[in-house]
Amino acid sequence: MKEIDEILRHRPYLGTLVGEAAELRLLPLGHHLSFPQIGEELFLSRNTIKSQAISIYRKLSTATRSQPVTRARELGLLEG
Repeated sequence: MKEIDEILRHRPYLGTLVGEAAELRLLPLGHHLSFPQIGEELFLSRNTIKSQAISIYRKLSTATRSQPVTRARELGLLEG
């Protein structure tokens, strides 16, 4: 996320990255909530949450719900 924020500081209107970064910040994958529960919290459908999660899994080359958070931290995309 640090890298994305830096890019967006220099190019704030960079197409879909702006929306994808905002969604990534909101998507609580590591909180052990079900997709319907996450959808309720974010006022989005279960299908939207699931498709976004699968997209994140694919982009990070992961397969389970715990792996994307770990992988994102390894890459410096998330703190902690």
